[in-house]
Order: sequence, then structure tokens, then C-alpha cells
Amino acid sequence: METIAIIGAGHAGLTLAREIRQQDKSVNLVILSQEEICAYYKPNLSKALSTGKSPDQLITKEASQLEAELQCTLLHRVCVTRIEPEIKVLTYEMPDETQRTLKYDRLVLATGATPMPLPSHVADSAQLLAINHLEDYRKFRNVLNTKKQVAIIGAGFVGCELASDLSSQGYQVSVIDRAEWPLNRAVPEVMGSAIRTALSSHMDVRWFLGKTIEAVDRLNEQTIVRFSDGFLLAADVVVSAIGLRPNTELARQINAQVDLGIVVDAFSQTSIPHIYALGDCVEYHGSPLPFISPATHAAKALAKTLTGQPTELLLPSLAVPVKIGPCPTLICPSLGKRGVWEVQGSGIDLEAHYLNEFGQLTGFALTGKCVSRKMELARQCQSVASDAPLSLAS
Repeated sequence: METIAIIGAGHAGLTLAREIRQQDKSVNLVILSQEEICAYYKPNLSKALSTGKSPDQLITKEASQLEAELQCTLLHRVCVTRIEPEIKVLTYEMPDETQRTLKYDRLVLATGATPMPLPSHVADSAQLLAINHLEDYRKFRNVLNTKKQVAIIGAGFVGCELASDLSSQGYQVSVIDRAEWPLNRAVPEVMGSAIRTALSSHMDVRWFLGKTIEAVDRLNEQTIVRFSDGFLLAADVVVSAIGLRPNTELARQINAQVDLGIVVDAFSQTSIPHIYALGDCVEYHGSPLPFISPATHAAKALAKTLTGQPTELLLPSLAVPVKIGPCPTLICPSLGKRGVWEVQGSGIDLEAHYLNEFGQLTGFALTGKCVSRKMELARQCQSVASDAPLSLAS
């Protein structure tokens, strides 16, 4: 019986397992994870407070349910320490530090991504919280239990969603970023300014934009953030949300091709035969795409490939909702590298088009009432999207 091993039990890994099992009832599935394995919808972490959900209530399926449903072996809290592609064997360390081996026929890296740390001279990582999976979120909620002032470093997707969620429940929130407006890599300035104004006026979020952090220190029961201009900001809790870094260590260990993330071809195969990768650890069209949609599409295509139906991954336009209470926001990032923004609308009702050098729509951003335009613009983006398959760089 063939064995498919999946390293990683996040959305990408579990979705792949489900899709494989739908295609093939007999293949032996083994899933290995450094965390306790359970199913939950990761985007819900940044809106759990406003929806009244505890960390445990975010779990949709426990390990026992997953094992029964997927007819698989789940290896919890294990660390893969070595992969030997030439003999198709991986070594993993158990919680009691014993070493075990697993023989596989095909291996999938679904190792996800890790929150990027602040430079060590700026902050000790122990002074900051980062929220990237359910165990992180449990820790955050435990710490938050008796606190009121929260500072968030990073005004990207996670930072803005957390700010909205926390402030909606009465927490005093400050958002810090070196950029001049929130979501600066995803929306034009006028739209970022509208989002900032909406959160400031409706939820009393304070913004410290265009600021560089010089140091983060503990003082008594509070954390002090010191800016390069000398300003001091005190908070009970500081969350770092400056971005994610694909987990590529195992791929590098076996000399698979890695750039910003693990490089894969049109069939999600790495440069090493019989080893595949998908999700946040991978780069698609030259960039990591740490969103649910590309991981889901990759899992569906890869499951067919692994069960005897070679299927190329073609990514559709990726419309990503950003959960900002007073300013509904939806972003479709462009897979193209070059372009310009064109914006229409007023107030928070804005529609921004990202146009390539040929004047074609390759991405968009919508706020307020304009989010109703999602489907029409997504169709336009898809009609001009390149249908060239992913390929390993030469």
C-alpha cells in the first residue's frame, strides 16, 4: 500500500488529506505536526472576540474525529528532523525525544509560515505575542484576560483585523507601522486613509504610522515601546504582526529549490522527485500567498495529481475579505509585479483598480458599499490572468 506523508496539519495539510481521501480510499495517509492536531478556520482567530468565541469554541473537529473521517494516522507534537529523499525515509522526534522513522512513497511539505520577529536589538521575542495558530491564540486570550491596553506592531491584514476585533470589545488599541497608511502593500493611500479614519472615529483606534521602533522594554507590569523620535507608548500587551516568513528549513535541508518560499512547478512538485509542497510555505508566481484560497486550490489540484490524475494548479483571482467592522474591505492582490492604482468613489465607499502596463485589471481593492462589486471585478481579473502554468525557475 502506498504511503503519502504530509508534514503540517494546518489548513493546507488537512484540506489536502480530505481531498486525497475523496479520490482514494485505500492510500495510507500519515500527517505529522509540531502542534496538537485539530481542525479550525484560521481567519476566525482575528474575529473571535467580536463573535463571542473562546479558543476551544473555534475548533470544528477534534483529532479523533479527523482520524475517523480521514482514516489516517495523526502524529501530534512531533518534529521532523531529517528527510532522506534517495531512500524515501523521514526521521521525526517524539515528545519524549525518542527518534523514529517513517517510510513514504510521496511526501508533502505543508509546513506553513512563522511570524517574522522584530530585530533582536529592538525586542526580546519573549516580550511580544504573535498569533499564527490556535495555541498562540490561547496564550493571547489568557494574557488578555486582565488587560485593557493593546499595542499592535504592523498595520497589515492581521494587524487591522485584530485592531477592529479588540476595539469592538472595548480594548484600547494602538497600531504601529513604518508605512504611512494601513494595508499599504495592498491598497492605495486614499483607501488606507479611509480605513484608518473609520477605525479611529468609530472604534477609537490610535495610529502611529510612519514610525520606527527603537526598542521594546518591560517596565513593571507594562511594556514600553520607544520610537526613534523619542516618543514612548505604554501598553499592557504588545502583539507583533509584521508579517510571515515561509517555513523552508526542511526544503533547504534536502537542497530543494527555495527563493522567497519553496519553489514548485505546475503540479506543486518541488525540485526533488516525489516531494511536493503547498500552502504558506510555497511561493506562487514568485511570491508567497498566505491566504486560504490559494492553499485550497493547490490542495484540490495536488490531491488529484497524487492519486493518479496529474492536474496543473491554475490560481483564480484571489479576493480576500479583511474583517474591519466600520469599513468593510475586500482585496484582490495582483499577481503581476508592475502596475498603477486608479481610484473612484468617496468617503469609505471606494473602488481601486490595479492596472498593468497594458491597462488591464490585474487586481483590485474595495471598501464600504463598493464590496458589492466583487464578482464583476473578479471576472475581469480572471479574464486577463495569465494561464501559464507554474514552473521551476531555471
